[in-house]
Amino acid sequence: MRLFTAIEIPKESRESIRNLENLIDTNASVKWVEKENLHITLKFLGEVESSSPIEEILADVGKGVEPFYISLKNLGAFPSESNVRVLWVGVDKGSDVIKDLFRNIEDGLAQLGFQKENKNFTPHITIGRVKKGKLLFPSHIDFSYEPFLADKITLFESTLTPKGPIYTVSGRFPEVKS
Repeated sequence: MRLFTAIEIPKESRESIRNLENLIDTNASVKWVEKENLHITLKFLGEVESSSPIEEILADVGKGVEPFYISLKNLGAFPSESNVRVLWVGVDKGSDVIKDLFRNIEDGLAQLGFQKENKNFTPHITIGRVKKGKLLFPSHIDFSYEPFLADKITLFESTLTPKGPIYTVSGRFPEVKS
C-alpha cells in the first residue's frame, strides 16, 4: 500500500482553493488537484507492507497534539516562482505547529527505517502541477482564507489510477476530542 500523512482541510476551504484555478491564466498544461484531494502533506511514506507500526508512531505523536488553528494565505511555487513546476497555497497561522508535527513524525518514523527529508519543510497545499509548458506565477492573486481548527493527523492510502490518485483514510490520530 502507498501511504502518506497529512492534515485534512474543511470542505469550504477546499472549495475556495479550487476556485483559484479559474483565476490563473496559463498557456501551460496544468494538472489541477481534485477538490476532494486537497490537504496539507506532512510526510510521504511510499509503498509499505503494513501500516500497523506507522499507526503506532502516529498514535504516539497524536497524543501530544492539542487542537490548533490553521489559516491559509498566498500562493507559492516549487522550485521557484520563476520556474513553476508545483503551484501551492501557503499556511500562515499554524505553520510552526505543523513544522513541529512534521519533525515529530519524521523522528518517529526514522525508528522504523524511513529516511528523513534532506530539504526544508514548507507547510502548503499543492493545487496544481505543471505537466508541459511554462506557467507564469500568478502574483496578482492575493489569497487568504479564514482559520479552521485542526485536531488530528490523518494517514491516507493513495491508489494511483489513470484518472488520478484516489485517497482513502486509513486512520486519524488522535480521534477527535470534544
